[in-house]
Amino acid sequence: MAEAPPDTAAAPLPAREPTILDVAREAGISKTTASRVMNGSPNVAPATRARVLDAVSRLDYRVNAAARSLRTTRSFLVGLLVPAISNDVFGRLAEVLEQDLRSEGVGLVIVSSGWAAAGERVALESLRARRVDALVVSLVNDRDPLLGDLLSSVTQPIVLLDREIPGIAADAVLTDQRTGMKEALEHLSSLGHRSVGIATLSSEVRPGRESVAAFEALVAPLGMEAVGEVVVPYDRIDRRSGWELADRLISGGATGILCCVPNSVTAGVLEHLDRHGLSVPLDVSIVAFDESELASVKQPRLTVITRSIDDVSKFAGRMVVSRLAEPDLPVRTEVVRMRLKIRDSTAPPRLVAGAPA
Repeated sequence: MAEAPPDTAAAPLPAREPTILDVAREAGISKTTASRVMNGSPNVAPATRARVLDAVSRLDYRVNAAARSLRTTRSFLVGLLVPAISNDVFGRLAEVLEQDLRSEGVGLVIVSSGWAAAGERVALESLRARRVDALVVSLVNDRDPLLGDLLSSVTQPIVLLDREIPGIAADAVLTDQRTGMKEALEHLSSLGHRSVGIATLSSEVRPGRESVAAFEALVAPLGMEAVGEVVVPYDRIDRRSGWELADRLISGGATGILCCVPNSVTAGVLEHLDRHGLSVPLDVSIVAFDESELASVKQPRLTVITRSIDDVSKFAGRMVVSRLAEPDLPVRTEVVRMRLKIRDSTAPPRLVAGAPA
């Protein structure tokens, strides 16, 4: 019996990877326009950009980053430096910024300084070694001369997040600390509080300086007394610091405390009050800083001085994209307003409410 001929059927060829030309055809536009969208050019109509990105999604198109970098001398990467990735604010900021940059064909490299100025210098050098096209930075010390010298030598565009560095002309997204502080103090004053304290981060960063300056300027005109200002060091951002600052401010007679600190410290304040049998808000009213799960879920739910972190991220992303497209644009500053969101952790103190002290 003759042997059966071998199976000579060719194996199916692997599917061809889609190209930018395929994207252009799918979107019904020219290859040049599709390339401009993928390269992050702002000079594209929103409807056209949407068609291109929709085609990219349908075709599962992947940019050949290495080839594109060789052609353009750009890495198509932006570096984000934050003090701590685990922080609620910085985590959300990174998430929104990464999504926005990805829609422009740009990736995000995230590094953390670990709340240390020395860590910032190391992190910035690592980002420069990655040849990132731009830097978005939230510093733990915007008065560090060594860091200022390092940033002065950076040739890439820089966007500062709520920071001001002497001698550095850079795009910046700032928050209006004074408006939020004014609303919070007016709220406490209207409830009858006359003794208030504040906990902040270091004056080495703009938020620390601005919040203390606003607090000091507004307390007396509102008929209140400042019983204490506690600065929480970067190496003590934990619940234990919350215990210590609560003990200090309560001992000083504060019936209202502004916790302009990370949530881990505020958690320590609440724990201290609970362990010592003090009621929030009847014995002590608490105003926290920035929205979080702790603020909205903790009972009582926390009154907060808050801002839109999404807006901060989106402003930063737009600044990066426009600066890369047009390097000679004038330096821009965007200000995000802070506002008070009143919940359950603020109320009239016992004496004002008519209850026994």
